[in-house]
Amino acid sequence: MEMQALETLIRTRRSVRQWKKQDVPDDVLKKAVELATWAPNGGNFQGWRFVVVKNPALIGKMANAVQSVADKVAGWPIEAQWKEEIVRHQKKSSFFKEAPVCIAVFVNKYESVMDKVLIARESLDPEAKKILVFRRSAPTSLQSVAAAVTTMLLVLHNAGLGAVWLGNPLIAKKEIESMLKVPADLNLVSLVAMGYPAESPQKDRRPVEEVMEFIR
Repeated sequence: MEMQALETLIRTRRSVRQWKKQDVPDDVLKKAVELATWAPNGGNFQGWRFVVVKNPALIGKMANAVQSVADKVAGWPIEAQWKEEIVRHQKKSSFFKEAPVCIAVFVNKYESVMDKVLIARESLDPEAKKILVFRRSAPTSLQSVAAAVTTMLLVLHNAGLGAVWLGNPLIAKKEIESMLKVPADLNLVSLVAMGYPAESPQKDRRPVEEVMEFIR
């Protein structure tokens, strides 16, 4: 792929939250997941698993579970400066129920040899405990699955689909894991809702000069 084509693909991808009521072919979804598994991952562990949900009733149940938790939180006594924002969040929590497809992204626990050494020494060595805190602030497994989801989003965009990466459904993490009947060692980290887009969001990015520096 020429750099210009790659740049166009990356720059034109957007988070899409409205979709046409049109089926997404299984082979397109399979290819997106297949290419996602070629993303970089810690120790080549490949501990991810992708559950593709096309059943509208099940997607609706997942969305309802998320909405139920969002409603509960919005009903708590909340600081005045957060109230308007949390109510706005509440209203948008289950929008993905209209998505033709939701891919639930899971990952297994991953421990590198460094993690194992640090865990073994954590209780008796303050320095090991401190380093382990650093490691846990950005787990390798989470970084790996994030790379996979990013790759998937670009593949879906290239196929003419619109998708959105969702972290909010984690407020109903256990409920969704139970609905999808996954093994206990799998950990839900996100949902990717998708379909053929019925909107064309046009959000910009901050100039690169604001987010990058060189140290020479």
